[in-house]
Amino acid sequence: MKQKIAMLGPTEKSVSYTSRRLVDEAKNAGLSLDYIPVVSVELRIRDRLEAFYGKTDLSKFDYILPRIDSKRAIIGYPVIRFLDALGVKKPYPAETIHIAHNKFLTLEQLVKHGIHVPETYLTASKECAMKIIEKQKLPLMLKLLSGFGGKGVMVMESKEAAKSVIETMTVLKQEVLIEKFLPNPGEDIRGLVAGDEVIGSFKRIAPSGEARANIKAGGKGVAYKLTSEMEEICFRCAEAIKSKICAVDMIESKDGVNVIEVNINPGIQGMEKATNLNIARRMMEFVKKEIKQ
Repeated sequence: MKQKIAMLGPTEKSVSYTSRRLVDEAKNAGLSLDYIPVVSVELRIRDRLEAFYGKTDLSKFDYILPRIDSKRAIIGYPVIRFLDALGVKKPYPAETIHIAHNKFLTLEQLVKHGIHVPETYLTASKECAMKIIEKQKLPLMLKLLSGFGGKGVMVMESKEAAKSVIETMTVLKQEVLIEKFLPNPGEDIRGLVAGDEVIGSFKRIAPSGEARANIKAGGKGVAYKLTSEMEEICFRCAEAIKSKICAVDMIESKDGVNVIEVNINPGIQGMEKATNLNIARRMMEFVKKEIKQ
């Protein structure tokens, strides 16, 4: 009998390269996989908790693989919370969604686990933000609290420009992180964790004139083997946010390796292209191991 798994993703119309690859590799691994848009899950509270997609009871799956992005975090959280209560196997609990889709909470958790991160500030006060900016050396980074894929990341070359952004974000009621700029050649390094393995890694190089190395921001991916220190950092990051699957983005600077982001909804297209590895298959192999445990 085939083991049944479900992938909780965004709406069906926006199924990504990563989701399509995982669906294909699940079939190759002999798994029965249902793709379920997380926004279409129906949660019921009666004398017990229930989670359905149409007539499909989510508690009957052997494993659920969430692909919940920041846009769907607000509905993804209660869905995963219900699945926690129902005892369904998956790579992380509901708490992880709150942490991973909030850059500041992520950094807080990493520091608690002894992981180096850039010096970062968060305040809801425009006046406090202006004072923080005045004390910073240029350039400095401004990041939207829930940005993803390199979006909402801004390199400020002048304090006037930074203050203008703060003014605009205050009007839009968007919280912004103020982060110390780490000098680097426009590169970052990503390791992808699945359980007790780093199943892939590569370096992302920003295009000329661009500080963001994200593939979605135009970065180029090249194969890269993590050092043993970097692998250990990846495992500690996964433990910090309580997720068995995550991507860890790191920058090498003069004070060592700093983690700039941990992603529970990583895309694999850039990594597969750069490394010629079947990352989707490796993720499905991890899922099969999880089901057996």
